[in-house]
Amino acid sequence: MRLSKVFVAPLLLILSVWASAQTAPRKADSVVGEVTAIDHRQLTLKPDTGGAVVITIGEGASLLRAQPGATSLTDASPVSLEELALGDRVLVRGRLSDDKTTLAARQVVVMTKGDISQKREAEQADWRKRGVLGTVTAVDTAKREITLQPRRFGAASPIALPTADRKIAFRRYAPDSVKFSDAKPSALGEVQVGDQLRALGDRSQDGTTFLAEQIVFGTFRTIVGDVVAVDVAKRELAVKADDAGDRLSVSVGPDARLRRLPPEMAARLAGPREGTGGPPGSGPGAGGWGARREGGGGSEDLLERLPVLTLAELKAGDRILVAGTKGSDVSRVTAIAVVSGLEALRSGAPTGNGRRMGRGAEVGLPADLMDLGMGGLQ
Repeated sequence: MRLSKVFVAPLLLILSVWASAQTAPRKADSVVGEVTAIDHRQLTLKPDTGGAVVITIGEGASLLRAQPGATSLTDASPVSLEELALGDRVLVRGRLSDDKTTLAARQVVVMTKGDISQKREAEQADWRKRGVLGTVTAVDTAKREITLQPRRFGAASPIALPTADRKIAFRRYAPDSVKFSDAKPSALGEVQVGDQLRALGDRSQDGTTFLAEQIVFGTFRTIVGDVVAVDVAKRELAVKADDAGDRLSVSVGPDARLRRLPPEMAARLAGPREGTGGPPGSGPGAGGWGARREGGGGSEDLLERLPVLTLAELKAGDRILVAGTKGSDVSRVTAIAVVSGLEALRSGAPTGNGRRMGRGAEVGLPADLMDLGMGGLQ
């Protein structure tokens, strides 16, 4: 009898634990993504990771509207299903099917496309008003200070960005994007000389120091050369770069910015200052590159103001500039930006700003164009 009790007691304990596990409520699954379709009480989401998920919203499901950037639902307000729209961002909690293609929702938290757009515009305005953009010229890890050569404020002198004893959010651009939303958390130790860097904060009265609140940076590669071949189907270019002996393969993804330098603009940049024999890029209107336009919008969005170009419009012999990420394979480049129409700015010609593009190739493009679209956070 004693022996049987020894064996039965642990068995009863195991059965009790198993029964508890069977009856315990399952933790809710969650999916975050963008609404791509709405059909009565069903939503189709494009998640941040994985394939599309169809969301079924039952009568008892909770629907809430939260503001972008909110870290809790304290200020969330009820929203009706009819108010949801394509492009809204939603967080859905509920029961995900085994194949992860459907989810029965218990709660839907939406951030509307309009709210997200308003917040993004406000952030962009703040970065343009209180931001600095430039190239890292030194990193003092002992002093925890970055030296930046700015491209704005009309300053020629470098400025110091002290980071010691300061709470600064560091982010590093993803390998194939300059979208702020794609940037990953980082730290001072990853900042390198030559990186392109943006900081949000306040500049000292004497202009020598910038007290940053946020810093986003990345290592990029800029190439100037001639198109050898265009493969529209594969979205690839073969380019003979000025600073490379062999062809380069350039991948042009759907998010890459393709722009064209108008012929009259290229001619103005290539021509000398009238009446002085001055350097190219210094002719009438050249100073407008760095000047703010009346009503807002300065040189930081120069790339966006150029005419849009399609990949199919490029052809062999076109002279282009490619801005991309710096990877381990020097024969391949993932393009972030492609600018065509550089025929008037051939290698070897003297330039107004002396900006070096690659090895031995100089073009008379405004330095602001080389911000790769970083001037306006997306």
